[in-house]
Amino acid sequence: MEALRIITKPVNGQLVIDLPPSLSSEQQYEVIILTISSGESVTTSRRRQPSPKLAGTVHLLDDLTTPATPESDWQLS
Repeated sequence: MEALRIITKPVNGQLVIDLPPSLSSEQQYEVIILTISSGESVTTSRRRQPSPKLAGTVHLLDDLTTPATPESDWQLS
């Protein structure tokens, strides 16, 4: 079961829900509408970021544009 949580406000008495592609149009779904009390805080998940301490610590040692194996290993004849 996949749960989808959307926080939205009605427009002209309607709620419009855009379903992600992972949900099939062939299935039936149950929609439950709950009001959020004014004292309840709604937090969106913050996107994770790497620590600033890691900046400048990664060094590429290989040339990423050259093949990993020599052409003689491919046996193209």
